[in-house]
Amino acid sequence: MEPSRGAAPPGPVPAKRRGRRGRRGRRGLLGALTAGALLLALGACDAVPDLPGRGPAPAATSAAPVDPAQVAGADMVPVDPSWLCDPGAGDPPFSSTGPGVLTPGTVAVDGNDVLVTGAFTLDDEHAYGGFVPEGMMLPASAENRGLPAEGFAGELGVEGAPIPPMVVRERVELPGAGSPPTAVAARLRLGTCDDAPLPDGQYLLRLRGGGIDGPGRGGEDAGWSASGDVLLDVVDGALHAVPGAVTAPSGEIPADLSALACRAPLAAVGDGDGLRVTVGDPASRVPATAGADETGAGITAQVTVTASTPGTRALLQGIVVADPATGSVVAGARSSTEIGLQWVDQEGVSRAETAWTTHGGCFTSALPPGPYRAHGFAVTVDADGATHVVLSEPWDVEVAAETPAD
Repeated sequence: MEPSRGAAPPGPVPAKRRGRRGRRGRRGLLGALTAGALLLALGACDAVPDLPGRGPAPAATSAAPVDPAQVAGADMVPVDPSWLCDPGAGDPPFSSTGPGVLTPGTVAVDGNDVLVTGAFTLDDEHAYGGFVPEGMMLPASAENRGLPAEGFAGELGVEGAPIPPMVVRERVELPGAGSPPTAVAARLRLGTCDDAPLPDGQYLLRLRGGGIDGPGRGGEDAGWSASGDVLLDVVDGALHAVPGAVTAPSGEIPADLSALACRAPLAAVGDGDGLRVTVGDPASRVPATAGADETGAGITAQVTVTASTPGTRALLQGIVVADPATGSVVAGARSSTEIGLQWVDQEGVSRAETAWTTHGGCFTSALPPGPYRAHGFAVTVDADGATHVVLSEPWDVEVAAETPAD
């Protein structure tokens, strides 16, 4: 790709920062390639083009997938991000991203480096000329973690547009010709316009790139785009992938809530994946029926969820009620198949929660009077996609029959 027009590139790329790694820390680029290799079904690596600085690239003889191990170990080349750092001073590097599609399948991070692998398709009328990745880091919306924050949903790099908090400073470029690969690997090194440390927060990596020739070859260069934004966090200046999710346009990811279904035996699932649940101000007595001016009655508490490592993760929290005689769920049951993504900071996430006992429970009418046992709960999804259900210490509650008025 030719350098963008406009202002001179920012200063030298900052050295890679390596933040602390807890249980939630992602695998390094090379360490995560086993899963990537399985996803991409690597087989015919002899058809992968040579990398920059390693000799000429032979024409591809088949649509073989790109080997992500080669990309992870390849030399990177500088990128001029001035079109984003000085909006309106230059043109975006790729004018069209329609012909090709990268479907992200895995993401691995190491310091400031990101490696995204996935299937790749290209329209028949376009010719493959190599793989040149570009990316924009957009702050995530607080309401929907799969969408950009307000102000970043429109076109960037134009006059008046906001400057992204992070930009691509280096990348691996793959030359090539002939049939496009069936899968690719995009490796980028992130930095800031002013060489500051990476700012903490939750972000979306919007991938696109060039190297594609238009119809008839020789026309205006076309490019490709990703089918969805890749989820990333920065915690203590270090990049992290989001456990259990690569992309999440709806802001939610699949989870197995069968342990919280009506009449299911209530028990913790998994090892908690670093979460802890506590409750404050728990109600110990609730009337069996709601007052005339009330929408309902239920068991209330302040449910707080903390994580061993801050960042974005799938999180559902609430109160669940069990019959102490059978141990089965009788109120506060959940049946959703997806749960939302939330940012969990050092203090955790604390919310006033209610398990309704007069409606929405596991009985056709209100929960019958009697003794019950309540728990605060949290549900999360780990990096391998497994669901964990974490329970607080239980407390005894009573659903009390009303005393007739005099």
